Parts: sequence; C-alpha cells; structure tokens
Amino acid sequence: MTSPINPEATDAAGHWTEHVAHASVHVQQPPDRVWAELMHPGARWMLGANVETDYRPGSPITFEGHFFGRVFADKGEVVAVERPRLLHFTHFSPLGELEDSPENYHDIRITLEPDATGTVVTVEQRNVDTAEHAARSEGHWKDALATLAHRDGAPAR
Repeated sequence: MTSPINPEATDAAGHWTEHVAHASVHVQQPPDRVWAELMHPGARWMLGANVETDYRPGSPITFEGHFFGRVFADKGEVVAVERPRLLHFTHFSPLGELEDSPENYHDIRITLEPDATGTVVTVEQRNVDTAEHAARSEGHWKDALATLAHRDGAPAR
C-alpha cells in the first residue's frame, strides 16, 4: 500500500480512514487502446478538462476547463505511470475551498485491467475530506468513465 498523503489518515494497522470515491467501467477495447485514449491530449474525456502533463513521475499535472458554468484550474503531481495499466497522481481543486496544502490533495489511481472482452477501468480517489464530497466525486468519475467507455461505440453497462 502506498503511503497516504496525510499520514494521520491511517489507523494503527496502516489502513486508510478517510473517505474514498470509487468508480469503474468496462470498455470493449484492449488496455493499449484505452490507455491511448486516456493519454491523448485532445481527448477531454475527464469531464471536458484539458489535461496537461508529460506523464513523468514528479511532473506537474493540470486540469483546466469549465464545470457547471464555473472555470476551474486544478493541479497536482504525477506519482507513478505504468503503461498501460496505472496512472497515479495527486489532485487539488481550488473550487473545493480548502487550503492549498499537501494534506488537502487527493490521491487518485486509475487502473486498467484486461479481461476477455476488453478492459476494466477503475478510479480510486483517496483523501477526500467528507462523505458528501466522496459521493460527489464518485458521481463525477462515473460520468468521466462513461464518456471514456462510449468512445468504443458499445452501449453503456
């Protein structure tokens, strides 16, 4: 298990104790094709955001766009990249109205797992401050993944 951004967010056994958002989708394409869509600079599958990064660990990652009529400019850092199965980064949104400090950054992992008919894409967002924010984030990730899944022309599951 990777250490949490906020070390106090674990119990005595080292398990995460903060709120977590999960979302998953099946895409009827192999992992290499799904990965290419995730990395494509113009794809905009992540809720219409423009994602800027070189995808190297330690590099900045930014997300810019419009969300429900509000302009946003979120940021973070790439933690790990294992092509074509893992994209791990931190994320901070000024719209969240929290202080821009390391303990307020989300820890996000996007994993791609092949199966017999394509790829299961899973997002896990950790270090979410409240259950309400985790539920909202989960809904946003489900929307983003649905957009990604529809790129293959298959009906949503």
